[in-house]
Amino acid sequence: MTKKKETSKKPTQNRVKKRVDAINNRRQEFLSRRPHRSFRLTRRRDYKRSLKVPGYWALTAQVGKLILKHKRILLTVALLYAVLMVVLSSFVSQETYSSLQDLVNEANEGGALEAIVPTATLLWGVVTAQLSGSGYASASSQQVMSIFFGLMTWLSTIWLLRSIMAGKKPRARDGIYSSGGPVVPLLVLCLVFLIQLIPAAIAVVAYNAAATSGLFDQTAVLMLFGIASILLITLSAYWVTSTLVAMVIVTLPGMYPFEALRLAGDLTVGRRTRFLLRLLWMIVFIALAWIVVLVPAILIDGALKSAIPVLDWLPLVPITALLLSSLTIVVAASYVYVFYRKVVEDDSAPA
Repeated sequence: MTKKKETSKKPTQNRVKKRVDAINNRRQEFLSRRPHRSFRLTRRRDYKRSLKVPGYWALTAQVGKLILKHKRILLTVALLYAVLMVVLSSFVSQETYSSLQDLVNEANEGGALEAIVPTATLLWGVVTAQLSGSGYASASSQQVMSIFFGLMTWLSTIWLLRSIMAGKKPRARDGIYSSGGPVVPLLVLCLVFLIQLIPAAIAVVAYNAAATSGLFDQTAVLMLFGIASILLITLSAYWVTSTLVAMVIVTLPGMYPFEALRLAGDLTVGRRTRFLLRLLWMIVFIALAWIVVLVPAILIDGALKSAIPVLDWLPLVPITALLLSSLTIVVAASYVYVFYRKVVEDDSAPA
């Protein structure tokens, strides 16, 4: 009887041992790929990696030339997204732009410094509302559709650029019809992206709540909140850097979302800060483009409707913002994809 019990225990012990060995092997493999550990002091020379890519202006110029050279098919994708948004989701509420116009006028009248923060905040709200569909005067199902079209624009742009850089001559409809396969993995990565932004969101909410309640009247409290907010935002930025790269990798055939995250992490290890600076450069560049285009559109819209009241029905600013949102997705996808290709082509040694 005792021998039978011992015999029955051996297969179980063997399975447990194999499982533990497999976990240890995976851990060792991971450590060999990622010598730098988060929240642990590591000497830079132990994980230094090269990043032989064009400079900030040079890479931006290359992306701009690529978009201009193939503007017909890329603009077709952007315009199709914008038209579908109008048909299925309507525009962002005109009241949002009226508030933004009042703030811009206040800044022009001399209170520029006082109006900068609320204007920037409201402008950021307009941008995020346009790109996410959360600000549309529509049902939740229409907001889902707007997000779906945004993802499809991202996928179509990357599919077309991959074909173009492979020496092919695709048409816009090829990208629209053939790029939808990774939409679910991309959606999973978007959810991961939102989870990684939670620390930054907590920082913003806590900072605004403290400012409203008057806690910032004390200098020490203001400094503590400022430092904590910067740390939380930095943590989110650290996380999302590789996720944005994974949103390109996941478009490869047969790629799973968490496999894309693993590959993106391997690609960024040892040079994450340099990746982050490139992505911040892209965000600043796009934000400046929004300001340069949208603010004059708001001023022209206000002046035009004041001079000709019969044109109050014309949604000039919402149309401008909608076109900007679709072009933003195309430009961002192009920049991240070209940057990813440059990094992959770099013959640097593994981490």
